[in-house]
Amino acid sequence: MTGIFYCRDTAPLSRPEDIIPFLGRASHWREGRSAYEAVHSWFDANGVPPAVRVVIESDSAFRGAVLTRAIFEKQTKLDEFGRPSQTDVLAYLDAPNGPAILGVEAKVDESFGQLVGEWVADGTPSKRSRLVGLARRLGLEAHAIGSLRYQLLHRTVATVIEAKEAGAQDAALVVQSFSPAAVCAGFADFQVFADALKASVDQPGALSRPIELDGVRLRLGWVQNSIRGLSLPAIDGRFT
Repeated sequence: MTGIFYCRDTAPLSRPEDIIPFLGRASHWREGRSAYEAVHSWFDANGVPPAVRVVIESDSAFRGAVLTRAIFEKQTKLDEFGRPSQTDVLAYLDAPNGPAILGVEAKVDESFGQLVGEWVADGTPSKRSRLVGLARRLGLEAHAIGSLRYQLLHRTVATVIEAKEAGAQDAALVVQSFSPAAVCAGFADFQVFADALKASVDQPGALSRPIELDGVRLRLGWVQNSIRGLSLPAIDGRFT
């Protein structure tokens, strides 16, 4: 499969290393770190990585879907109040019900950043305006989400926005975790966020029930993926 991997919409990627100029820091590109592991996992699979495929295909809306394009470091404009959200991988799928979107946030041992309460603590009008807008899109009350991780808010909204623009009624946001720890780094924070959306994720390797946000049926999920070079269980079938 060729011609499916891009960076920032238009820059074609022919090998994993082509993404280095688009990363925040060159130091992010090393074995065992999320950027390196995520990009290699997609290139090694020549499509959606098997561990990701197994989780999303637990929902019939994604079963047998075909990957048409994957954009790394995809920037999505959220509003007029700050920087865009930058999704590690945004995948466009041809699914049973039509086009579908898969947003992927890659992690090893990194957190999801600041709590909302910490992020908005300086009280700048632009941050307050952004927070109100994000909360509204997610069906949450801005005054009641201080204990959630800000990154999860804007990454989820970005996935919904991209689904709307693609004409997709089905979407999923999954964390592709390469954590070697038995208790996955950040999973508890992810569960708190999922519970707030009433899209509970009980354990790694699971996808939530769909919730409707702005006309998009969104699922949340957590994928446990081995570090590159470590063995994975054999999985029959192939996600083309």
